Amino acid sequence: MTQLFRYALGFAALAGFLISLAVHVEALMGVDIASSIPSVWLLHAGVFVVFGPFVFFSRKDFVGNQSLLSMAKGLPPWAAVLGGAIFVYAIVNFALFLLHSEGGNPTVENGKYLLMEHGALIRELTPTEFTALKANELRGFSGHWLLFYFVPAAYFLFWKPSTLPLSSGLTSKIA
Repeated sequence: MTQLFRYALGFAALAGFLISLAVHVEALMGVDIASSIPSVWLLHAGVFVVFGPFVFFSRKDFVGNQSLLSMAKGLPPWAAVLGGAIFVYAIVNFALFLLHSEGGNPTVENGKYLLMEHGALIRELTPTEFTALKANELRGFSGHWLLFYFVPAAYFLFWKPSTLPLSSGLTSKIA
């Protein structure tokens, strides 16, 4: 893979990360940005544009030692620490998302705001509750987008080959 292609994928992932971060911050503040900008959900598909090539190319680079810890060894320390923090944050954020979702999805039917679980009504919502739950839904997704954009951005922009142990216990210089 050419360095130019790596940088193109890296900057695309970085752009996705920064946009996801903006969406996530808005969602944390209770703003359902998706109601005014529905195309924000394209970030969900964009993850595959950069994460797919990351998986493909990293399999070659990490020769039998495929883990995020292996990747961290080739990153600048700040990027490895930030990546670890984003990983932990994504887990905590997801747990909080589940807690605040009350086990359902906010929807509108016949002009009423409802919280539904697999077609069953949990309860009727006020407009304020509906907006808060829609923002929470976006927060749940955007928290994962942060991780799935950051990892390929760090890999394509900052990762440098290092000496990694192979699965056979030998070491090899990955070039």
